[in-house]
Amino acid sequence: MAEALSPRIDPVLAVLALAGAGSAFLVPFYQFAPNRIVGGTDWYLVPASLAAALGLLVGWVGIGAFACLPPSLRRAAAARWAWLLVPVPVLAAVAGAARVSWALAGNDAVARVTLGPGFWLTLLGALVAGIALPSGTLVRALGVLPGLGLVAAGLARGWFDALSLVREARSLGSAFGTEFARHLLLTGGAVMAGTVLGLALGLAAHRSPGWRLGGFFTLNFLQTVPSLALFGLLILPLAWLSARFPVLRAMGIKGIGPAPALIALSLYAALPIARNSLTALDEMPQAVLEAGRGMGMSEWQLGLGVVVPLVWPAVLAGIRIATVQTVGNTVVAALIGAGGLGTFIFQGLGQTAMDLVLLGTLPVVALALAADQILGALSRPKGARP
Repeated sequence: MAEALSPRIDPVLAVLALAGAGSAFLVPFYQFAPNRIVGGTDWYLVPASLAAALGLLVGWVGIGAFACLPPSLRRAAAARWAWLLVPVPVLAAVAGAARVSWALAGNDAVARVTLGPGFWLTLLGALVAGIALPSGTLVRALGVLPGLGLVAAGLARGWFDALSLVREARSLGSAFGTEFARHLLLTGGAVMAGTVLGLALGLAAHRSPGWRLGGFFTLNFLQTVPSLALFGLLILPLAWLSARFPVLRAMGIKGIGPAPALIALSLYAALPIARNSLTALDEMPQAVLEAGRGMGMSEWQLGLGVVVPLVWPAVLAGIRIATVQTVGNTVVAALIGAGGLGTFIFQGLGQTAMDLVLLGTLPVVALALAADQILGALSRPKGARP
């Protein structure tokens, strides 16, 4: 019955394979510019690097062939190894970037090669294919780690020196690492504070209808306020407190900077954690609690030994949502002097420098995906498929 209901061809993978293979011929992959200001010239993958184009075609044709297999074969255990096809088009596009950057820019310190729409479409298509294809942790590691090592070796040996992204990163010097660290600190601090606040509110709301109504009304209302507006609303009271109490000013709490950003981001992060913890507490089987009390367990033993293990998966799922949300919201914190990767995004927009925008955007996307995958793996029951 399941065989009859399953489509003979996986439509998602088939469309991705056709679009990916066509991009090698129809969409510009790279753009060469003599400097940062002058407009560039489009380059397609086939004339730029025939070997890279063939590698890209091999990867997408393989994924297309997998999409055409009978449903029973696509669900077989051995089908998980088909995931190794996903990095092939990406590595081919990266190798083509190295080839083009050397061929067109060479040792010219001003000329640069920009990654074009074909490259980013290939990256996006591979990401979607990686989600659609069945896989396991070992298979993903075998597919991703060698590619990351190859890219790291290429960066160390200067294969990508003429790429505009690399040149923008090197022109920033240590500023990129500093802002990246600030982004991580703001995100981590906000998620930790939001977790404490969310757990406290979830527990209070479970025990008191007043907290359930008032607490969630407040957090739901704050979710409707745009992040930049909330940052602005916090500037005046924090500036007043900083001026009135020198000890707060000495601690770095003032109208602009990390303090208002951390407060606002923590409030945004608290809602999914509070909602998940309240739902888990409300749905906890009372028979389990009564059995624990019947065994002579104290309230502390009951909480740590029964309640926490039952509630924790739902809480961790809320932390997962809050972390991904906070990684993105922290970008806006750069507008009030809190720093972070948003600094490069807004600088690039002001200078019409898209490579600088990408330099801030790509790590944010990578952080969000990494946080989602790591926390998703931790919250997934043992033996469950990813």
